[in-house]
Amino acid sequence: MIPYETKTLWNPTKQLNVLSAWEPLKFAIRGILFEFQIKHTLALEFGVERGFSTVILSNYFTKVIGVDPFNWKFSDGEDRTYLGVLNLLKDYPNIQLIQAMSDEFIKYPFYEKYDLIHIDIGYETHCYATTYPAAEWAVQHSDCVLFHDIFSFPEIGQVCEELAAKYGFDYYGYSEPVGPAGIICGLGILIKKK
Repeated sequence: MIPYETKTLWNPTKQLNVLSAWEPLKFAIRGILFEFQIKHTLALEFGVERGFSTVILSNYFTKVIGVDPFNWKFSDGEDRTYLGVLNLLKDYPNIQLIQAMSDEFIKYPFYEKYDLIHIDIGYETHCYATTYPAAEWAVQHSDCVLFHDIFSFPEIGQVCEELAAKYGFDYYGYSEPVGPAGIICGLGILIKKK
């Protein structure tokens, strides 16, 4: 892993007012896109939850497709069903939500190639086994794949290491400031070698 530090920290204009471990990562996205010269047309996200990172990506992409089963059980009473999150994101017309597991979606993708794919799946089972199949598909369908939680869940970092070696990607690790939960989750960045 190559340590990554963005040269540009930027606070996105559009943000969702919900608690998210992704909060400190929002400042680095613009820098990543520009420093690695990523096109800004189409992004795909596996793992929407409340939609915080989906909205951050919508600042920079013409279209963002968010894929999630929307079946998580939380005790805070917030409506995180498909309809609940769809309502939460109603003011963001460039976001399309699809209710599906990532392993279902990859069988019938909407597009052959994406400018960026973000993976943050398996809220309760954030592990190698749930992440690897979607991640392997992702590196075959995008030259830039982001992974949340490479430090807080080391198995996600292991997925990044293995796929970078197997498919010819550079693997960068971004260590963001301490987040709302008091931990550093980390962002893995896989960039296809030129």
